[in-house]
Amino acid sequence: MIDNTGKTLAEIGELRLIDEIILPMARSFDLATRSGDDCAFIEVGEKLLAATGDVGPRPVIQNLAAHREDWEAAGWLAVVATASDVASAAAKPLFMTNCIDAPPDLPVEALRSFMHGYFSALTAFGFRNGGGDLRHGRSLLARVFGVGVVEHGRRIGRSGTLQGDHLVVIGPAGSFMASFLTAMAVEGTSSRTIKPEDSPILMRFPRPQLDAMQCLASLGLIVAASDTSDGLLGAIHNIAKASSCSFHLSLDDAMLAPEIWTAASQFEVNSPWNIFFAWGDWSVAVVVPAGRLDELSAVCGNNGFVFRHLGVATLGQGLTAQFNGGDDIYELAIVRNENFVLQGFNSGIEAHLEYILQTPLFSNVKNGAQVG
Repeated sequence: MIDNTGKTLAEIGELRLIDEIILPMARSFDLATRSGDDCAFIEVGEKLLAATGDVGPRPVIQNLAAHREDWEAAGWLAVVATASDVASAAAKPLFMTNCIDAPPDLPVEALRSFMHGYFSALTAFGFRNGGGDLRHGRSLLARVFGVGVVEHGRRIGRSGTLQGDHLVVIGPAGSFMASFLTAMAVEGTSSRTIKPEDSPILMRFPRPQLDAMQCLASLGLIVAASDTSDGLLGAIHNIAKASSCSFHLSLDDAMLAPEIWTAASQFEVNSPWNIFFAWGDWSVAVVVPAGRLDELSAVCGNNGFVFRHLGVATLGQGLTAQFNGGDDIYELAIVRNENFVLQGFNSGIEAHLEYILQTPLFSNVKNGAQVG
């Protein structure tokens, strides 16, 4: 446990604060409190609800000149951050409510645009409007609470993985970050005015994996899951930690989308895999029961769901990987977002992107050599 005498949140970090202070305290008041999954599960009569809340993050694309005032994208993203947690529980959207801060000198049109993005996302994803609150604040910020109905009856969290189960990612991997980096490069070299509508839809209006997760869970194809809001490696780490297991990844260059290679050639990154494992896609890391990977592949193919097989669950701790069918085994560094630490997203985007994109991910277990 933490000896927190005289310490600050920055000295402890978000993950230890949750594990060693917040969750133990919550359990002391409510014995039914589970480990820190993406959603809490609440029984209401005969229905099982998945409940969660999040703060709509400032879109990283607002660092681009074309998107500095892209409040519609900000309102949409405020919904996505919470909806993605609901998706990780494979729940059917029910409703969302909010608490929105806004400074008094904010132009009315900016708030109008923000709310248009917010309500558009609610409708697109199938959530009802549960109302909310609008109050004076230092900046435009939305705290969003969301609820979904778990129709398949399973409490899908981060635990429950067994040795031999398969690890996959549902949704894109690295596409958002690649598009953002390419847009940065284009903006830095182009003399023409770039408008928000010129950007890929994925950058402005990403979509959580609600339909895919509900379908797969209804067929019993999901053991555990965590959304990639803190990065794909962060999601894998969440599952490994909660399930007391490790994962061995089988990575192949063919898994990297063309836009990742393009971005890696235009921007200084440690390797294309740093882009692949970054956040922004709002995909979900999912564990599939051993022996059912072919079934999942068929279901995804028939329904147009995007997925990539990443590896299998093993005993022990930590993450390992092999590349392109080779024999060398590498240890993976857990490069992810975390609040209160210097390299966290909310501490400063430039330092965070440098950490996410330039930290070496793999060390050779045999000789300690650093690779991409």
